[in-house]
Amino acid sequence: MRRSKPVIVGDLLSLFIREFGLEKGYRDYQLLKMWDEILGDAISKATLRKRLEGKKLYVYLSSSIVRDELFMMRSEIVGELNRRAGENIIEELILR
Repeated sequence: MRRSKPVIVGDLLSLFIREFGLEKGYRDYQLLKMWDEILGDAISKATLRKRLEGKKLYVYLSSSIVRDELFMMRSEIVGELNRRAGENIIEELILR
């Protein structure tokens, strides 16, 4: 079927995500990506792995010093991630 008007790619992507029920997976991906944006390059390099299980975000770090620093900032990090996501996705941040 031909369209007479051009379609914005972002609109097509949103439609695709909705049609195939990928909203949760895409939202989780965006949230994990925000970790690097919020905490910067130094923390990003020390981050080995991140995973979201339910409302818990597990972050594995290569440095115990970084882990201790982030531990004291847990509530601020969770608040900022939820604020940027526009909803309360994370209730608990677990650092390992």
